[in-house]
Formats: sequence, C-alpha cells, structure tokens
Amino acid sequence: MNSQPITLTDEEIKELTGYARPAYQLRVLKELGIQARKRPDNSVLVLRMHCMMPAVTAANDAPKLRPIRK
Repeated sequence: MNSQPITLTDEEIKELTGYARPAYQLRVLKELGIQARKRPDNSVLVLRMHCMMPAVTAANDAPKLRPIRK
C-alpha cells in the first residue's frame, strides 16, 4: 500500500505555489486547475490525487455567442 499521506503537507503546498499565505496559495492552485479548500484553521487542504490528476478546465473560456440570422 502507498505510504504517502492522502493530503499534501503545508511544506509541499508552499513549494508547489511559492507562497506561504493561504489566500495566495488558493489563487495559484485554482490557476493550476488543482482543487483546494480552506480549512477552519485557515490552512489549505489539497488531496494528493488532485495534484497528480488536476481537474480539467475548459479550454475555451471565450463566451459562447449565438449566430445572428438576417
């Protein structure tokens, strides 16, 4: 069985994001497509599986426009 914990440690999150502040960490993780949550103690929770397989974000962020018929 895998000996790694299910969540990333605080140090791993700092290394991944480059920030120590939870608000900045959450912003960077969101930009990377990695799901993260803020814990009640204001620390960041990231499941290791989300880091290994980030959520797929929409490739096309442009608004969807309807064709104009004349």
